[in-house]
Formats: sequence, structure tokens, C-alpha cells
Amino acid sequence: MSLRLLKVAVVVIVAGWVAQAPEANADEAILLKYKAAKGDKLYYKLGFETKQAQSIMGMKLDNTIKQETIVSRVVDSVDADGNATIKVKTERRKMNADIAAMGKYEFDSTSTERDTTSATGAALTPMFERLTGSEYELVFTPRGRVTEVKGFAELVGDLVKDNPLAQQFGAADNKSAAHNEQRGFIVLSEKPVKPGDQWEVPFDVEMSKLGKIKGTITYTYEAPDKVGDRKTVRIGVSSNLSLELDIDQGGAKVTGTLTTTSSSGTVQFDPEAGRVVSSKQTSGLSGQLSVAVGGMTIPIDNQQDSTETAELLDKLP
Repeated sequence: MSLRLLKVAVVVIVAGWVAQAPEANADEAILLKYKAAKGDKLYYKLGFETKQAQSIMGMKLDNTIKQETIVSRVVDSVDADGNATIKVKTERRKMNADIAAMGKYEFDSTSTERDTTSATGAALTPMFERLTGSEYELVFTPRGRVTEVKGFAELVGDLVKDNPLAQQFGAADNKSAAHNEQRGFIVLSEKPVKPGDQWEVPFDVEMSKLGKIKGTITYTYEAPDKVGDRKTVRIGVSSNLSLELDIDQGGAKVTGTLTTTSSSGTVQFDPEAGRVVSSKQTSGLSGQLSVAVGGMTIPIDNQQDSTETAELLDKLP
């Protein structure tokens, strides 16, 4: 599912595992697991697009953000319980944003041209430059639960401090970073599942500098499937959440609640290799926000629709 805090663009993290697993048959229950082997290296192409419509005192504002990243995941170690520590690195990054109140912004890690002079560029370009090519660690379980992120906050801490816009595109601490990373993992059932089975995963997280997110993700094992020649299981994903925003924009205070208006998605999971092969998820959020600034309180009606995709690559393109 896709969650965006106003103008947020968070990289979806999808990791892979390796070991033996039974083949998925239509009439058989199967226990799905991520599986890892030290030294495994996977590449994913991740896409994100969000369109946001806001109404402020009768004025209509439209914002659009598109981002594409190619990330690598290298398994550094696996403990006796199957918990894996992986090194995460964004190899390449492209971003295009058209934000009504701030104008257009572009970032391409393969280009020598960088926007550092506009307000958006000054806030975001240094962070994107540092995050592209740098590594941090992620720990997750065979079910796909992210239990820890190491080094992300330390990597960008000086850049997001007193930088409200960068905080919305990154994370102010490792706990918040872990929640962002969790959004890229499907959390698998504790029990064997067969077509039609559902399981729910509740969450309730304080996001530093941003607010609180609470809700439930519902997964459905739909059927055995294929992606190319690869045998997969198709898993449906939907969510229902509320996002209580509490953002200090530096002179302006943004508060309010956004709730789910729509949510659907499909994940293709390889049960033999124990990894996500591809995913596409769409979602909508709406609600009323308030901006307190200069002794005034300004209401903002907010509606946003987002699409996220992930594709396992054979190699770095």
C-alpha cells in the first residue's frame, strides 16, 4: 500500500531470500517464507507516482511527484532463526516534482546538473545526493517483518535536522526509517495458506517529526501464478489506515487526519526462492488539514492518489 505524508516520496524496499520451498499447487496449503543466504545480491526497479489535489480557501492546487530508483540488496548475514541483515543501497535515482507552491524540481543521479539554488533543491538535493550510492543496514525476519534499521538516521541526520521538507522525504530517526522500509515488504502469514485465505497485520507507529499512522493491512492468497517462466503465488493487498499529521514547517504548523479512500494491490511472490518478483499497489487518502501560521488557521482539503511498483531485475541496467 502506498502512504504519502503530503509531499513524501519514500523508497519501497523489497528484499530477497534463498532456500528450498515447496511448489505452490492450487489445492494445497503452503507456508510462505522469505529465505536468505549470505552474499545474495538482488536489484529492484522501484517506481512511485502520486497526484495530490488541495483546496485552500477556495484556491485549487495540484501537486505531482514521480520517482524511479534502482536499489541493490546484499545479504550480509543470517542468524540461526533465519533473520537476515542486508546492506541497502540506491544505485540510481530519478525524481520529477511539480508542486504548486514551490514550482518544479528534478533530480537525476546520472546527470551532472543539480538544482541546489531553488528552495526545493536546497532542501532535497543534498539528501538525495548522499542517499544515492551510500549504504545502510536493514534487519528482517522470514515472515518479512522489518525489526531494525541501522545507519539511516546517522547518514542523513545533519541534512534533515531543521529541514521540514527533507524530513517528509526521508526519516528523522531509525525507528521511522524502519516503518518506511516495512512498507516495501509483504508480511507473510504465520500459518500455511491456500487460495482464498486471508491474514491481517495491524500497525501503530509514531513517525518522528511527521505524526502517527495506525491501521491494518489485509493480505489475500489469491492463486498460484507465473511471471514469465518463474512460478509465483499471487497475493492481494489492501489497507485501511489513518494518518494523524503533526508537522512543524518552520513558522507554520500542519495538523489534521488523512484516511484511506481506496486501496488495492497485487504482489507476485516466488515461494521457491523466497522473494518478491513484482508488485503494483494503488491507494487514495483524503482529509482536512489545518495550517497555523501568523496567528491564522487555514483549512486545507486534501486528496491524493498514489501508485507504487516494484520489479526484480536480472542485473543492474
